[in-house]
Amino acid sequence: MTQGQLLTRLCRVALLASLTASCTLLVPAPTTVECAPLPDASQTLLQAWQAYQPDQSISPAVTVRRRLFAFQSLLLSAGLYADQPPTDPATVYANYAPQFVRDFGMARNPGLADGLNMLDRKLLDARDDSEAKLGNNCGLILARRTLRDDAINISTEWILQTVTWGFAAYFQASIRQLIHEHAQTCGGQPEVARSPEAVLDCTMRRVGV
Repeated sequence: MTQGQLLTRLCRVALLASLTASCTLLVPAPTTVECAPLPDASQTLLQAWQAYQPDQSISPAVTVRRRLFAFQSLLLSAGLYADQPPTDPATVYANYAPQFVRDFGMARNPGLADGLNMLDRKLLDARDDSEAKLGNNCGLILARRTLRDDAINISTEWILQTVTWGFAAYFQASIRQLIHEHAQTCGGQPEVARSPEAVLDCTMRRVGV
């Protein structure tokens, strides 16, 4: 091969590499992250109860607090308790359920309000970001998806569990109605209604969480 032929071949290789790199840059970066749906809270608690008390039916006190368990687990998965880094939701459900059936969430209740406030701030700060920018934090990603699916009812549910700790089952209907009315008021404000994250934040401020 002559020197001229060698130079020609090298130029062709360099040109091909340049075109390949250019095409790679044109491929859009992924904007969503693959996160499995949240596990079923009722089934998870039932399994944990059967391991804890195999000869007894599941306690009604555990069943009625399944939504508290789901919300605490979501915060744990998103890394919004001071002692818990972001963790796969399925792992959190499996690991936390045995404790929950014993103490009804009491160990995690004191950090619940702080966790909700941290969730609120993170969602507000990231509302214009793609899921890919949330650092593969499936707990946070699923929380945002859930809120965006139904901002008024999800805001109501998260705040309800925070202010009652799941222990006011008899009175929750009236408390939920009050929180729901605040959420509807927030959702009726044009500057708030455009953002599900703003609906949550507004409702929290109105309730005083």
